[in-house]
Amino acid sequence: MKECIEESAKVDIHHMERYLTVLGTLAMISPLLGLLGTVVGIIEAFMAINSSGMGDPALLASGISKALITTAGGLFVAIPAMIMHRYFARHITTMAVEMEQQAIKLVDIVHGDREVDFK
Repeated sequence: MKECIEESAKVDIHHMERYLTVLGTLAMISPLLGLLGTVVGIIEAFMAINSSGMGDPALLASGISKALITTAGGLFVAIPAMIMHRYFARHITTMAVEMEQQAIKLVDIVHGDREVDFK
């Protein structure tokens, strides 16, 4: 009986965790994509300086703006994704512990080792 309950719990926990990895990956990759955009923006700014010199600050500002926007975008995605990943991981762990406790109570009741307490 305990083995059947454990197998069922494993399947349910796996089902709850199925998209958690995707959320964690998104939280980890987003800052890296923002960093990539930052590097591209800075390269663009230096290429603007190289091609026209310091005479046109608008070209330099365009590259720096792109760098800052991509960095902010990466963080804008990563921070909520990381918060939700941690929340759901903790929630799943709490639910797994609660399922285990309830399963132990059920087995004890069925085997007569514990009085019935329906609280």
